[in-house]
Amino acid sequence: MGSATYLQKFREDASKVRVLVVDDEEFLRSIVRERLEIAGYIVEEASNGNEALAMLEGSVPFSVLLTDIRMPGMDGITLLGVWGKRCPGTAGIVMSANAELDTAVHALKMGACDYITKPFNFDVLLITIENALRKKDLERQLDDYRANLEGKVKEQTDIINSMYVRSIDAMIKALEAKDFYTRGHSHRVTLYSIAIADELGVTGQEREDLHRASVLHDLGKIGVREAVLNKPGKLTELEFAEIVRHPGTAVRILEPIPFFHPLLPAILHHHERFDGKGYPSRLAGRNIPLASRIMTISDTFDAMTSTRAYRKALPVADAIAEIRRCSGTQFDPEIVPAFLACQPKIVIPDEVSLPDGFEEAVPASFLPRPV
Repeated sequence: MGSATYLQKFREDASKVRVLVVDDEEFLRSIVRERLEIAGYIVEEASNGNEALAMLEGSVPFSVLLTDIRMPGMDGITLLGVWGKRCPGTAGIVMSANAELDTAVHALKMGACDYITKPFNFDVLLITIENALRKKDLERQLDDYRANLEGKVKEQTDIINSMYVRSIDAMIKALEAKDFYTRGHSHRVTLYSIAIADELGVTGQEREDLHRASVLHDLGKIGVREAVLNKPGKLTELEFAEIVRHPGTAVRILEPIPFFHPLLPAILHHHERFDGKGYPSRLAGRNIPLASRIMTISDTFDAMTSTRAYRKALPVADAIAEIRRCSGTQFDPEIVPAFLACQPKIVIPDEVSLPDGFEEAVPASFLPRPV
């Protein structure tokens, strides 16, 4: 069943879906209840975890548990764990503040289908609930088919993975909305990285993993404050430490999802240096994953040729000269030539905006063949 069909199905059946909203703020509960009832859901409220568990004993089960994290008495994470054991068919969603990103990730490990940050857009809340219901429905189908229908299991697994990819893609778009100066950055880094990989002869799953890692490499900046991302002046030590944590934050976001496990080392180490002076682990030389060594060149080139809050973009020729100069220190000296002389395998999508002067400054072999 396609995505549009699923959403239509859930919206038609909203009157059969019972949602329990758990939050110690009465005003927030009442607003959420009002909006969900307008959408056709049956909604009940609880002011804390203990009250919610008491309501679990009712004869009609809840389809969705929408709970805050911080509440007096039983917090939302504990509630989620107890509820999941007693009623595994309920789709759990946690509401959290931006500062509680790690806690929200922990909730995913505890079995939550998703989380939404406060303050939230109610259209996003409705989509989140629909996706959570769909995920639970797919999980039930997987359980039904797992024993004898391996082909069906594979099909549904692919659907779930595509849902995860869409969710992460939405987070990347949210990140780019926070940081105007890096809009399109991940797309360009991916473009450059795949061109380098093709020049090096990287193929198959290794190339596919590089592609996915490049798209997701800066996902962890979703946990960095906008004031830090867009600061026009020099960062303080504490602010820089916040930036340095973003590869680890990306790994913590993606780690609960097995589909992304092969990508984690490349993402974690994309700011390592060939001379061992990078972060977070100070890896050096070939101890740095190949995908990370490729991405750090692409990432640095795009950073230098993009306007940022603290400086204007460098000319492309100057950025290329800097990459050449740092070959053997910051960058793998065997990969720098591949960056400078990529085979014409790269296809530049219409939606990708390359830096001014790119075609004049980059060797012609880096550009696509005329069609």
